[in-house]
Amino acid sequence: MALALFLVALCIVVELISGALRRMVLGEQMPKRRGLFTRLRERVSRAQDGWVDGGREVQVAALRTTDGNYRTTPPWTLERVTRTVYVALFVVALIVSVWISDIDLSRVADGLGSMWNTLGLFFPPGTGGIGDELWKQLIVTVQIAFAATFIGLIVAIPVGLLAARNVAPTPGIAKSLRIFIVTVRGIPDLIFAIIVIVVTGLGATAGAIALSVGAIALLSKLIADSVEETAVRVQHAVTTAGATRLQVLVAATIRQSGPAIIAHIFYQLDTNIRAATLLGVVGAGGLGFYLMNASRVMQYDVVTLIVILIFAVVMVLEGLAMWVRKVIS
Repeated sequence: MALALFLVALCIVVELISGALRRMVLGEQMPKRRGLFTRLRERVSRAQDGWVDGGREVQVAALRTTDGNYRTTPPWTLERVTRTVYVALFVVALIVSVWISDIDLSRVADGLGSMWNTLGLFFPPGTGGIGDELWKQLIVTVQIAFAATFIGLIVAIPVGLLAARNVAPTPGIAKSLRIFIVTVRGIPDLIFAIIVIVVTGLGATAGAIALSVGAIALLSKLIADSVEETAVRVQHAVTTAGATRLQVLVAATIRQSGPAIIAHIFYQLDTNIRAATLLGVVGAGGLGFYLMNASRVMQYDVVTLIVILIFAVVMVLEGLAMWVRKVIS
């Protein structure tokens, strides 16, 4: 539980950084809470950019140089300096993280020297005398993934829509649901699986329930982010035409984010297939149990076959996702 709480705190920090970067990248496209401080920031921004009567025309004189030509690069405003500092801090943090990880490249070189002998243990793939059971457990793994994705989608659609700032009735609802999403996302699926196994016992049911909880959190975040990244001007245009809030949501918001949401659903599905394999290690059903046993008794040919089966299923789902997105778009 201590490790789980640490991961929750780390996930919250990453979520805050991610939200700040998204707001910086999206700019005015990002839905805003029009409170007192927001209105003050808008007025300061208009004054800095030279907005005229609330429009978006930048003063041409500010772009003209001393020799009469025009600038081809933006000026070093406070916003540009802030972005540059953020990028520099990110690069420094990345370099420091690699440095303090104390990666031993000599061990990597030693491993590369014996790589061909090691790979020879994994080929050719074999069934190890349990081919029929592997096929049955592959079907169970796919069933777990589909059930978890379906359950997660039913809950994630309303949660994700209400977590989007341009859809939520009030900023408080969006913020509360964002906190809920990031809290659930911070708990690993293995911990959920262990808790559910204690309650329901071993089997595929525990795996499906555990993965569905993780799917709710991830799909909700992806749906909320996709909805927030839709063109605000289109929504304003539909609203100006007299559409209700629900009509704007269906005709403008969901219509724009539909292909991305479909892609997120298929991404969650193939993620659940791979996760269901891992959850089998702790007794949550699927191929994971046989994968662990094969690695323990050094039946590496069986390990290769299981990996190939999972890879084939994921590739089929990827092709299906590409076809569905093409049809919808």
